Amino acid sequence: MVKARRSKGATRKPVRKQRQPLAWQQWLRNMVVISLFIGLIVGGVWLQQEDTLPILHVSVDGKFEHANKNELVRVVTPYVTGSFINVDVAKLREAGEALPWVKLIQVKRSWPDTLHLVVEEQEAVAQWSVHALVNTNGELFFPAKKSFPKGLVQLTGPKGTSEVMTKQYAGIVNYFHRVGLSVSHLQMDKRRAWSIQFKNGMQLMLGRSDNKQRLERFVNVYKAGLQRYQAQIQTVDMRYTNGLSVVWKSGKQPDFNGTV
Repeated sequence: MVKARRSKGATRKPVRKQRQPLAWQQWLRNMVVISLFIGLIVGGVWLQQEDTLPILHVSVDGKFEHANKNELVRVVTPYVTGSFINVDVAKLREAGEALPWVKLIQVKRSWPDTLHLVVEEQEAVAQWSVHALVNTNGELFFPAKKSFPKGLVQLTGPKGTSEVMTKQYAGIVNYFHRVGLSVSHLQMDKRRAWSIQFKNGMQLMLGRSDNKQRLERFVNVYKAGLQRYQAQIQTVDMRYTNGLSVVWKSGKQPDFNGTV
């Protein structure tokens, strides 16, 4: 009995054609997209209206040691207009930061109707000349004279030198603090020559160059014996290569021979 052999050849599967979307499905998709787009436009216009989500509350936070919180609120109030979305934050900050004791204002929105102002106050590290103060960055600001903190060191220098002098100031003050001298006035003249006035009335002339070496030389001589004559000294001049000179107060020159 002969059995029929099955063919081992590959069987071709029918290829299914991809079904094209029906016209009404494509139309529906287009309508959804258009509706969403229109909704976004309408929503955006609605949110831009001043009577939509108006600003109803303004809170102020920060350290107010010299700045006046009530004055700050007064100057920014005219700019608290419009909606929660389009309130002009830049102008509000500009108005607040125009106050002399206000360094920086951060404006935070709190949904749905509140602005929160975080205020950073200026920190005065020294007095600049007569009418200004200088902050930690060497920037000048001009508050009322009656608000100046007491006991600040006075800095005086040519226009545009406040940043340089502020950087030098901290180091110089700390340097003399170690030997019991308190600085009252640090000055740079038009030739960029430095001088220091101490609270005990003594003046130190440093000149334009090698200030660090001259400071160290003065401190060494001061600790070695000059300190006991400080009440009689008017000026110590360090503008020498290897030495110094002393100008005594009138009638206060000590009676001694040799060197100090």
